[in-house]
This record gives sequence, structure tokens and C-alpha cells, in this order.
Amino acid sequence: MSLLTIIQGATVYAPEYLGKKDIFLAGRQIIAIEDHLAFHGDLPEIRYLNASHLMLIPGLIDQHVHMAGGGGEGGFHYRTPEISLSHITTSGVTTAIGVLGTDGITRSTQELLAKANALDHEGITTYIYSGAYQVPTRTITGMPRNDLVLIDKVIGIGEIAIADSRSSHPSDQELAELASEARVGGLLAGKAGVLHLHVGDDDTHLSIVRSVLAKTELPYSLFVPTHCNRNPGLFEDAKAYYREGGYVDITSGIAPNKHDTISIKPSQAIATFFSDFPNLTKLTMSSDSNGSSPIFNDQGKLVSMGIGSMHSLFDELRDAIITERIPIETALSLVTKNVARVLKLRHKGRIALGLDADLVLVDDSWMIHHVFAKGRWMVKEGKPIVYGTFENMPSIPGSPDANETTSKKTDGENRFMIPPSDHDPDDFADLDERTRHRRFPCC
Repeated sequence: MSLLTIIQGATVYAPEYLGKKDIFLAGRQIIAIEDHLAFHGDLPEIRYLNASHLMLIPGLIDQHVHMAGGGGEGGFHYRTPEISLSHITTSGVTTAIGVLGTDGITRSTQELLAKANALDHEGITTYIYSGAYQVPTRTITGMPRNDLVLIDKVIGIGEIAIADSRSSHPSDQELAELASEARVGGLLAGKAGVLHLHVGDDDTHLSIVRSVLAKTELPYSLFVPTHCNRNPGLFEDAKAYYREGGYVDITSGIAPNKHDTISIKPSQAIATFFSDFPNLTKLTMSSDSNGSSPIFNDQGKLVSMGIGSMHSLFDELRDAIITERIPIETALSLVTKNVARVLKLRHKGRIALGLDADLVLVDDSWMIHHVFAKGRWMVKEGKPIVYGTFENMPSIPGSPDANETTSKKTDGENRFMIPPSDHDPDDFADLDERTRHRRFPCC
């Protein structure tokens, strides 16, 4: 794999419009942005990508992903699956922040951290929030503040549920204490230390957040309420909260359908905000990917269950630009620069010298052609070229393409073997030594 790449002649939105540029990637960083790049003399092999017909934008940052799965409302068989690497990259997302959700019993923050580490190793950038719906919330070390300070990938606390029948209905004091844990932990670790809040359908909306803000000296930037387009009442309250100085997150995975007739389509929610607040510096959008979307009737009975898709994030970005005619720079900021600023991800969210080479190339119809994550080419001509460890492997037991049968004996080994990664060090470099130390531990 070449460590040097030049993307030639792309129309760059950084997210600000930069015009036609050549972009030079070295390793995981952007090291040059020029009208035209030319080299003289001997250089290592350079990979060139002609992008004169494409637009180049920053990789998207999704701050609400159930990467280890979620759900469970309705029974164990409704536990949603883990997310796959290719689902992330083909969505144009290069940075994802993991959450737990409703189930903090059969799901754990430790499990979430492990999944985040796996995805990071496979090619994207990941972080997590410490916690789940409940207060007291779920942690790794026993205290949310400790998680923030001691664990690199923990950048905040969440998702804590408010205004929802599935929440633990925390008091003002309990929420203030949790917010203070996030605040102090963030200060000590040099992190964002946000309190990421799931907002449900209860009529109380964001009232508890306002109450905490009124009683403390905590800043608005500490609180990130999400799902704010789930019903008209919450949406109007979110606009008022934004006007007061608060940050608001729209969920791309919440949109009207045959079971949900009251939510506001995300691209239309963005357009409504844009008509009232043209700068939109405190508005963001996330997907809620791989989270469950239970629909309950008036008697509280589960009538439908959906699963969030990360593809909705780019779909709604596209609709905001093409259908709602939101300026490209403004729409892009909601899923790049604004999120990076809220979460203090200093090397993310923009195309600039020295920042991570997280890049997406799209055509005039806003269809994804190429994706680079940390400088690595992940999607080529709309198709993933890098997969997660257990993706795209028909020989894995249980795969739909495994062609398994019990009517005949399998040939060869009875366990599918995957080779070590090219990036993994070999503890036994000598072949004979390696053979002597070969083991087959089970289970």
C-alpha cells in the first residue's frame, strides 16, 4: 500500500469552498493543498487519483452510533447487531462515536470499548461515551469522571435518557452531578467532556436541561441533546433552546414512515433551522445507526421495530443540499466541522494542512465515489475495498454464502482460519521456530 497519494483537480469544500486543488496525502495526514502539485527528482512510489470531475469533502463524523449493537425492547431477539466497517465507510463516515442506549445490562461499556478498538484497528477513527440510559449510569472504572480521565477513547458521558418512559427519570440534582462529572473529567483530560442526552417523547422535552443550567454555572456547550426532530413539540422546544444558546443534534435515522407519522424529516428540520438561524454553528446531525427504533401504540405495546442505518446520514445531507437548497458549506458543517468543534476533535472535520486525511469524493449528484480514512483508501468507485475482519468471508460458519451442509463430511480443517494481519508483528520470525511453537487453543 502506497503511503503517498495525490488527489488531482478536485473541487474542494473544506467545508469552505477552496476551488480546484491538488491534495497530497502522506500516511494519515494532509501535507499539501495547492492549485497544482509537481515533483522533481526521486520520490517513493506515489499513487495518483484523477478527481477533476469530483468534489472533495471532509469525512463525516457520526457522534451517535450503536457500534456494538443496541435495542432489546421487545425481547432478547430484538437485540440489534454490531455495525460493520464497510457500512460505515460506504456512508462517507470516517469518525464514529459509540453509545450503548437502553440496554446497559446485557450490553456493557467494556464491550463498546472493545468494538471501538476493533473498528479503529480496521481503519476508521473511533471514540465512545461512557454510560447508558440509566442514572447512576454504566461505566468501566466505576466513575464516569475516571473513565474520561483514564481511558483515551472516552470523550464524554452518554447517552443518558431524559423525557422518556425508558429513562430512570433523573432529578435535576442527579443530572447536574452527572454533568459535573463530565465537565471535570473533560477538563482534567483535555477532552470535550460532553453530556450526550437521548431525548424521548415525553412532554417535558428539554425542561430538565434548562433547570440544570439555571441552577449551576455549567456551560451550554456541555449538553448535547439528540433526537430533537422526533416530534413537533420537541422540535419547537429545541429551536427555542438553540435560540437561548444551546446545542441541538438532529437524528438522520428518525424520519416519517408508515409507522411514524409525527417526526420531522431531518433535511426539512435543517431547512427550518436555517431559515431562522442562517449560521447554524451549534446544529449537528448524527445517525443513531444500529440502534433500535421501537414504535409503541397508545397502550404501550410494541407494534414495530426498526434498525437505524448510517446511510441515512449521507442521504439526509444530500437532501439538505439538493432538495432543500442549503448552501453546501453550511450543510457539510453539520456533520463535519460543527461536530469536531463540539467534541474537540482537533484533527477532524476539516480539510487543512496537518489534519487527518479523512476525505470523501462525490459527484455532482452527491453520490459517493471514493472514501479515504486516515489516509487509507477504503471505498473505490462506490464499493468497499477494505472490509472488517469477519466481513465478506463466505467460509465463516453461519454466513449465508457458506454453503454448509450436514449431509457430507467437510474437507480439511473443521475450523475456518484467517491469516494474521500484515500489520501484526510476528513473534517468531524464523519459520522453523514458528512451526515448533504452533498451538491450536480452543474456545
